[in-house]
Amino acid sequence: MVSQLSVESRNKLLAVSRLKIFPAHSIIWERCSTQHQLLYVESGGVRSHIASGSAPRFGYAEWGPGNWLGEAFMVLEGDTIFHVEAVENSVLRLVERDDFEDLMATDAHLACDVARLIASRYRQVLRWVEETLSLPIPERIATELLRHARPRSHGGTVLWGTQDSLASCLALSRPTVSKVLKNWERMGLIELNYGSILILDGNRLMATACGVNMDCEPVA
Repeated sequence: MVSQLSVESRNKLLAVSRLKIFPAHSIIWERCSTQHQLLYVESGGVRSHIASGSAPRFGYAEWGPGNWLGEAFMVLEGDTIFHVEAVENSVLRLVERDDFEDLMATDAHLACDVARLIASRYRQVLRWVEETLSLPIPERIATELLRHARPRSHGGTVLWGTQDSLASCLALSRPTVSKVLKNWERMGLIELNYGSILILDGNRLMATACGVNMDCEPVA
């Protein structure tokens, strides 16, 4: 799955970008604001989520160095549906709409690259919707943990984030997520810490979440 632009396309866009530093917790975009810039995360990290009346925050995603944000809304010329903020002090590259449109109109390779990136985002959204509608809650939680956890040098993998952010990302209530996680902690599958969740045995975790003996599909 395409998740970033090619090096050639990235360099063309960065050549017309300007640098801007965003302090931690500062707002980059607000939902329903008109979008005039394409963002590239050079260092630090940003978080996006969708806001609605029924679920004030859900669909959390974090974007680290090397990621682009906003290409779909630049092409469609619509208001963003996302709220985006810096999770730490971050250096971003901003490509203005006029420069973006000039490159898209004159560079077929870059335009195809951007189209592939937009299609990849769409596929990711469809996967999220499918999992939300079809997977049992424990399997959804385990899938999210394993998909985003990172290896530790001294064993196991860890997901950096709170139970609140995990619940928001899955569009679940915090008590629901907490109940499942605490049960897994009692079983010795995970360890809950302040600001992180340590996964002690990913294979057993997924098998337990699926309710079968180690024969679930691996997490992509």
